[in-house]
Formats: sequence, structure tokens, C-alpha cells
Amino acid sequence: MVQLRKWQPLLRLDGAQASYRQIVEGLVAAISEGRLRPGTPLPGTREMAQLLNVNRKTVILAYEEAETKGWLQSVQRRGTFVSQQLAPGTAAASGAVRPFALALPEEPAVAYFKANEQAVAQQGRPGALFFDNGACDHRLLPQAVLHRYYRNALRSSFTSNSVRHGSECSSRNLRSALADMLRHNRSLNVGAEHICLTQGVQMSLSLVASVLLKPGDVVLVERLSYPPAWEIFRQLGARLVTVELDHEGCRVDQLDALCRQHKVRMMYITPHHQFPTTVSLPAGRRQQLLELARQHAFCVVEEDYDYEYHFAGRPYLPLASDRQQRHVIYIGSLSKPLGSTFRCSYIVAPVEVTTVLERRAMLTLGQGDAVMQQMLADLINDGELKKHLRRVNREYRRRRETLLGCLRDAFGEQISVQAPEGGLALWVRFADEINVDQLVDKALERDLVVRSGRQFSPFGHAENALRLGFASLDADEIRQATQRLADAAKAIGKAR
Repeated sequence: MVQLRKWQPLLRLDGAQASYRQIVEGLVAAISEGRLRPGTPLPGTREMAQLLNVNRKTVILAYEEAETKGWLQSVQRRGTFVSQQLAPGTAAASGAVRPFALALPEEPAVAYFKANEQAVAQQGRPGALFFDNGACDHRLLPQAVLHRYYRNALRSSFTSNSVRHGSECSSRNLRSALADMLRHNRSLNVGAEHICLTQGVQMSLSLVASVLLKPGDVVLVERLSYPPAWEIFRQLGARLVTVELDHEGCRVDQLDALCRQHKVRMMYITPHHQFPTTVSLPAGRRQQLLELARQHAFCVVEEDYDYEYHFAGRPYLPLASDRQQRHVIYIGSLSKPLGSTFRCSYIVAPVEVTTVLERRAMLTLGQGDAVMQQMLADLINDGELKKHLRRVNREYRRRRETLLGCLRDAFGEQISVQAPEGGLALWVRFADEINVDQLVDKALERDLVVRSGRQFSPFGHAENALRLGFASLDADEIRQATQRLADAAKAIGKAR
């Protein structure tokens, strides 16, 4: 740690009493020039105030502004640190003089994305396997049907010369098809005018957040959640506040106190199958959440990433289907049912919000893929998408049972897992004697890529659990992957 007596010269403050703005500028300069490295702890506000001979409130203001802009990171019960998300070197660190530097943190290479990189690196190795987050199996897609529909969409687009208008016509057709699907299958009272199209869920989240948030706004997220979402919110300058989870999902009973403590602008939630724990939020909590959103006037961003996959009873309807609510923005995707090759996500919101979203999308995203949009509209309208989902749901249910059986045979009472009502992954908790972080490393040595539970924590807290996607693996691959995981656990035991 930097010696405490050096903080005043480190921040290049003169002997006069510094303002909070001078402290912020000093911190930014020290970080950007490499004199303060990512992860460096800072003194507490009281101690720093004494070192700099200023009022403690001045230091608090300086820390808050630097944190809002991404230079510092506050960790509960640990203190304030130079953000780990910043690039570790600049001109001062590398010894090279660069023509200019951006005063923004670079995109963080979070551990969550490392698993994807590891999976790609393993692809060239025969027999390598990946327990992903719950992707569909592209091998089960109706290839002949997709070829025919894409060919027809391509031909009709060229024949009518409609592609000269970009994706305006195909976008309207797809939004109408989606509106029909959402009305009939999910009871959303929407028309095409309520829908904004994007090219992926992360793009939808980024677009919504860019419209709703400004630096310093408070966003509620579940204690375990989707990493790209909270990285998007952080990069827009939002402050994340976590809500606890239990066996029924989000602890909605905590929201009232949090809203009284903070001016909450937005809550991001995955109520249908909580990501990553797969739990479905029960009806009582859903109604309580909508009522609290009304009382405290915050927006609920509901991501419904895998509504199509449900194996037990009837699925819960989305929060956005409640006819009385006025605070929910709904995000869905066609990439789950049709695979990541088809980059199509959609945002459902009130017309006045959709208008703003579309204007922003036109500036930042440009035109969509007109041919693909027309193909997707035709697949929905002709019932081919519904037929495909009915067929693969039966197969994915069998794969879920296969994985559950393999895990229980391999680990017995060393794991705790509840069969989810739907979705394409299991959330598996391990006994204390199996360290999940070590398990992930040992599994990688056996050509099995799997994510550590801590990757789903916004603050990187340890979580002795794994999210194991079963849909993209066939029965034999599931057995092999589970055996490798069991071998990795045995290797940990032998190493003690």
C-alpha cells in the first residue's frame, strides 16, 4: 500500500486546503498516469481527511464522484480501492508517450467472459466439453426448414426490391409477428408499436439503460445476477445495490427499506427463471414487487431469457403481463429458441418509451438484418417456431433428467440441487469440502470448461455453486462431462 504520509504529494496537492474537485483531479491523474495501480486500497474518509487537512465531507464527495465515474470501487466492510476494471498501465507505466488517452476505464475483461474464451480455445481439442450457461443445441435446429425460410425471405426481398429501404419493412413485419406471439403466449397487451428490435439481449439492456440511467443513479440487482448486465450499468455510472436471494428467488421484502435508503431509479430482475439459480419468483412476491415499483416510482427491467422452456405445469406469466402495471420494461430474445447465430432480441415498453428507444437505436445500432427479420417473422406466423419448440422441449427435459441422475450418482450428498421448473441449466451447490474455484481449475485440466459461482456476484463474492447448462450436450456428453467433474473433485481431495 502507498505510505500514508505520501498521499498529499501523490495527489499533487499544495499546502493550501484542497477542494473536493482538486482531490478528484489528483486521484484521476495518479491513476491514469500509473502512480496508483488497480486494486490499490485508499485510506478511509476520516483518515484521508486528516492526511489532507480537509473536512471529511470534502473527502466523501471526492470519493463518491470518483466512484461514480469508474475510477474507484467501494467494497462493503473492506473499504475503497482503485477500480480493478481499469487498464493497469498508461504512458507512465509503460514508459511510452502516447498521443492521447481516454479518461474512461476500458471495457473490463471480467472472469465471466473468460469461460467463453476458454471454451473457444478448447474447441480444437478432441473431446473438449463445456457446461455453458444454458444454450440450446444447434444440432437440433430444423436446418432444412431454416434454409427454406431464409431462401424465401432472400428471394422475396430482392424481388420486391424492399431491401433498398433497409429493414424498415421487415422490422414492421417481425414486430407484428412478435406482438401476436406475446399476446397469445404470454398475455402481454401489446401491438407492434410497443416493440423495439435489437441484435441481442446485451444490446437491449445497454439501450434501455442508456435511456433510463444517468451517473449516480441507483440500480437494484439480485445478489447473484447476469454479469454483462451489471457491467453495462456500471459503465453508465450507476451505483449497484444488491437484493438478497432465498429458495423462492428475490427477497422482495427488502425492497421497501432499500428504496427508503436510496433513491432507486431501476431494478433489473429475471423472475421467470432467476439467473443463475433457476428459481421462479412466486405470485405473491411478483405482486409485491409491482406495488413497490408503483409506490417508489422505479422502473423494473424484466429480462425473460428462456420463457419458451418450461417442463412442469404452466409457466408464470411475465410481470409485464399485469394489466395494472405501468413500470415494467420487458426484454426477450429469439436467440434462445433458435441459437446465438440468430441475433434478435426485443424490448417491450409503453409507446412513448419505445419511440425514444428506437431513436436511440437508429443512431447507435443502425439498420437490422432485413432478410433475417423477414425469415423470423415468417417462422412465427407459420407456426414453425412453435413446432420446433414443442419438439426440443421434450428432448431438453430428458437431458435435464440425465444430468440430475449423473450428478446424484457422482456426488451423492456432497451436492444440493433442485430440479428447476424450466430453463436449460441447473444450479448446483457443493458441500464445503469441495472448493468450487479449485474444482473449476481441475476440470479445465480435464478439458471441461465450467463457470465458478463467484462469477455471478456483482462484487466477486465467493459462491460454492456451479451453473451447469445441459441443453447443448447430448446424453453421452452429459455423462462424460459429469464424470470429468467428479474426477476433478477427487483430485482436490487427493491434493489435501
